[in-house]
Amino acid sequence: MMLRAPRPSRLNDMRAVVMPRWIKKGYDGLTFFGHIITHTEQEAEAFNSHFGSFKNHEMIHLYQARATHDSWLLFYLRYGWYWLLALRYRKHLRNAGYRLNPFEMEAYAHMHDLHYLDDKQSGAYEWRKYAKMPLSERFLHYAKDM
Repeated sequence: MMLRAPRPSRLNDMRAVVMPRWIKKGYDGLTFFGHIITHTEQEAEAFNSHFGSFKNHEMIHLYQARATHDSWLLFYLRYGWYWLLALRYRKHLRNAGYRLNPFEMEAYAHMHDLHYLDDKQSGAYEWRKYAKMPLSERFLHYAKDM
């Protein structure tokens, strides 16, 4: 899957595939090299047939990958780096590496705005605003939104 993955700029949509062992319980989908991984066939069908807020969340990750030099590899390297940095807050926030990740913060902030990506063909860049914030400020921002 990842060796044959097209560059993010060559994708207009991502298809959902069922791979239940690849995704933790409690998560609806996972973007992986141009595919959305789900738990069940019903969830995959829902992603593929209906463009709702959860699919929009995953599509924001596609546009973020475009913004990271149009490379899935660079996107995942940065994602992992931000995830590791946020681990110091894991005593205060369950899943801190995920919740305080700038990519996730942008995706959650705009997942219900189904027109957010309409004018962002070259990529979604708001994650950079969150990346510039100190972790303490990201934590306060997340706590405020909860």
